[in-house]
Amino acid sequence: MSLVDFFMLSFGAMVGVGWAVSSNNWIFTSGGVIPATVGFIIGTLLLLPIGFCYSELMASLPASGGVMLYAYRAFGTFISFIGGWFVALAYITILPWEAIYINDILMKLFPALANSPVIYTVLGSNITLNGIIIGIVLAVVLFIINVVGSEKASRLQTKLSMTIIVIGFIVIIASFIKFDPNNLIPSYQAFVENSHTNMLGGIISMVVIVPFFMAGFDTIPQTIEDSKREVNFSKIAKVLAFSILFAGLFYSLIIISTGAVTDWREYSQMPAPAMALMLKDVYGGGIGQVLYYLVMIGTIAGLFSTWNGMFMASARLLESMGRTNLLPQFFKTEFKKYKTPKGASIFCFFAAAVGPLVGSNLIATLTSLGSVAFVIGWFLTGISSVKLRKKEPRLYRPFRAPGGMFTLIVGSIISLVIIILSFLPTSVAFMGNIGVVLFFVWTGLGLIFYLLTNRAGHKIEKYQRDLMMYPWLLKMRTLEKKLKEIDDSEIDKENLDIYSERFLGEEEIEKEIKDKIRKDIESD
Repeated sequence: MSLVDFFMLSFGAMVGVGWAVSSNNWIFTSGGVIPATVGFIIGTLLLLPIGFCYSELMASLPASGGVMLYAYRAFGTFISFIGGWFVALAYITILPWEAIYINDILMKLFPALANSPVIYTVLGSNITLNGIIIGIVLAVVLFIINVVGSEKASRLQTKLSMTIIVIGFIVIIASFIKFDPNNLIPSYQAFVENSHTNMLGGIISMVVIVPFFMAGFDTIPQTIEDSKREVNFSKIAKVLAFSILFAGLFYSLIIISTGAVTDWREYSQMPAPAMALMLKDVYGGGIGQVLYYLVMIGTIAGLFSTWNGMFMASARLLESMGRTNLLPQFFKTEFKKYKTPKGASIFCFFAAAVGPLVGSNLIATLTSLGSVAFVIGWFLTGISSVKLRKKEPRLYRPFRAPGGMFTLIVGSIISLVIIILSFLPTSVAFMGNIGVVLFFVWTGLGLIFYLLTNRAGHKIEKYQRDLMMYPWLLKMRTLEKKLKEIDDSEIDKENLDIYSERFLGEEEIEKEIKDKIRKDIESD
């Protein structure tokens, strides 16, 4: 993967279907175009310190696993498992979420698909035969693309993300052409359905939504092992931060431009696909029809980009957890031909395929649950970055967060506040009772997995888990073996010194891993 591929992966995972399907609802939820735009900008800026935490650690520890890897280095095995398990939940909740939306959009785009018998209902949502078939077929296609390899998956992601960017900016330009400042008035209006009564409350209600719709930048750390050899890790770290800013700018321009084309109060309550219908009505004729189909194509591209990005990231995260003995060995298996995750991809396929089987009335619950899971991962990454600054000041850091320790602490605090608000029933960010139940069910399932894989007789030594966590250790050991055969006097020390400077710090490698590597070389 190149720097462009990483940017497109992150952008496509963040800017999925929300820009085309949910933006008018954001205006309604926040009580106006202005509070929605301001809230999104603030939310984006609050995410930047969190992004910098990821960037610093990702460049220092360039291996798949993300928070699992960082928390392991900072706090040990159990916290590492907690971080990985909840980020896995975040990714997995999005897989059925996207499958549900793809079904709905395709049926609106091709009405004939909706003419299908209802098989059963879930929470009042009708599950049709066509819906099940379409969802499962698309999940199979996604599975095959990711099994064949990261190169093909990343190429697809780049094309989908480019489609979103091009169509998105066509929509922004078309909307600004019809822009009328009078349509921004009133600047705020409280609706009975909303829990706030002033603009500040509207802005806050938007800020707490942002994390879910901006989640996805942490897909880069999950796929960093797939980077091209010549790609500099510090540049990938900068790409991650830039992708957050760019996605936030994109979303904000969509809100402000489309929100002032017509009376925002009417637009905010239009049925989906509101943006496509609004532009079709405003322009009329052939241009309106073209804009309608462009938005629908952009919507499908957004759905697939998030779906594909999250599938890539979740499969690699689960594989990393299996590889490091944090999950059953099934998750670490690979397809021998393609060298891609096998058990993890199968698990993700079933998570994606279940979406059409449960219907759209679970979307709100999945959204809230996924948001909390993402932020737990962000929080653990933040405090891991703080801990490692103190614990390992000599750790090689090709990228350092601007603002240093202050930025890392701010990122951790922001994440913690969002988590607390998600569990308060009186908060606008409350995940809901069903979400709380599912949260603890997932927690219990994770604890069972952890106890099974770490019970007596199945525990592994720290040096073994180190080798599993950091794949470059295995590469380093192989290199040592080959070089030792050539020259035993200088090569060992030279390469171990380079290794210690880049990844571990001299004290740690001397105490734990250096001897292990040499013993393995000698025994071999």
